[in-house]
Amino acid sequence: MRKPNWIVIGILIGVSLFISYVFFVAAIGAFFPSINQISRPLLCNGEYNIETTRYSPRPGETVWSNNIYCDDKDITFPSVMLTGLIISLVIFVILAFRSREHLLHSGDFGALAKDIQQTKRSGGKTTLERMAELKELRDKNLISQVEYERKKDEIMKEL
Repeated sequence: MRKPNWIVIGILIGVSLFISYVFFVAAIGAFFPSINQISRPLLCNGEYNIETTRYSPRPGETVWSNNIYCDDKDITFPSVMLTGLIISLVIFVILAFRSREHLLHSGDFGALAKDIQQTKRSGGKTTLERMAELKELRDKNLISQVEYERKKDEIMKEL
């Protein structure tokens, strides 16, 4: 059974939240406040208004302010946050679909992990290096044929 790759999933969640809040809610929502209509069914059952106010705090400077009201109650912050979460969910689904091969660890992930553990136990040497070293010890008569066979069997069992 393949296990979820939580690192990739966490990165996708972070990217989708960033994209939704920075680009959609802040940038697009400032110019097109009607994007916040996405959260209307979840927040308001009554009269829904988006009020845009334009004013000049200093000469030559113009500021736009958007406020969202439901039954004359200001719901700007919850509406913007909920819109961002909904857009984030959509972006996450799109990103997850596009990177679906990375969302789960490969089927032989456990075997790969065991191989890494065996490499650590053997002092960082691969099986081939250990077998070559063992053969060299036997060829130089530093170990007997029986010891060679026993150690070779141990190395082969670790595979």
